[in-house]
Amino acid sequence: MLLNDALLSFNSSAAVALVAEISGMRNSGINQETIDTCVNNILADGPDRALPLWAKARPLARFSKRARLVSLRRALDASTPPATESDNEEADDITSQQRRRRRALVSLLRSLAEEPDEKDSKGPAIVQIERKAKRAQSSTDDLRLRLPEGLETPKYNIVVERPGKYEVRKYESFAVCSVSMSKPRPEDSYKTDATISEPKMSGARGFGALAGYLFGKNQQETAMKMTTPVLTNGDGDNRQMSFVLPSEFWLESGLELAPKPMDGSGVKLERNMGGERAVVMFGGYASKTEVDKRKEKLLDSLAKDKDWEADATEPVALAQYNDPFTPPWKRLNEVSVRVQPRT
Repeated sequence: MLLNDALLSFNSSAAVALVAEISGMRNSGINQETIDTCVNNILADGPDRALPLWAKARPLARFSKRARLVSLRRALDASTPPATESDNEEADDITSQQRRRRRALVSLLRSLAEEPDEKDSKGPAIVQIERKAKRAQSSTDDLRLRLPEGLETPKYNIVVERPGKYEVRKYESFAVCSVSMSKPRPEDSYKTDATISEPKMSGARGFGALAGYLFGKNQQETAMKMTTPVLTNGDGDNRQMSFVLPSEFWLESGLELAPKPMDGSGVKLERNMGGERAVVMFGGYASKTEVDKRKEKLLDSLAKDKDWEADATEPVALAQYNDPFTPPWKRLNEVSVRVQPRT
């Protein structure tokens, strides 16, 4: 009933109640398996149940709950994250596919909960969400508008723009905490790592180590503000993930003031000296296929640039600005590489 109300009405209270119920289960310490079963049941009784062919007719969504469930199904198909490389290189089996579909459902419910509490003449809320999901990858809006509000991010000035290709930015220095994504976490990592609600998600082990450090599992037991973006770079044994530290640690001597990582955490503190980088922004999910395509295109374009060239000693980096449950039409990602003036 709550799901149908969330899809139909122009009042977001039903979606808010569903999101609150799922979040409440997580916050109350209920194990993840029970939460997954709950979300699986919502999927099985809702968009993934057998529905008649006539329900595919979009105009019927205003009048039929089954047509709204088909609309939700289409939105899920468009916004379910693609398979990615995970730390343990898990196969893309039915279990991992269902995990990603649960994640997409929670994202869509959050979006429905944020819809304005007023009637929209264009149709039910889920129809609007479906349209946004379909436009996710082809959006031409200003991607900078997708930056999360209230979170610090490294500062830069735009040096030059190559419309439709990339822009060259000059970054100020900043500080990061980093951890290897290739080395296995120690058996007692629960002492240093934050608990991750989706431990099989790509990069979850590195994310848990850095989140643990940032949120107080450090020698000073000091919690710090969350920042953006999450950075990943390198390949193979050199692959690492980094969180940007709060700005009070960006100055030259700032790392001396930062809380020290706990022994055995694998977390290290580093100062990024900034400098010029060529950057490509894109929306949607940063799947391995999509990131590789963007990297290749960026490097090919730079090879033809008369003024700038890629620094061959530096790896291409990926920056992801949003939390894992942000829907694709609100996501901001970047691939970038250090550049230098062509001589």
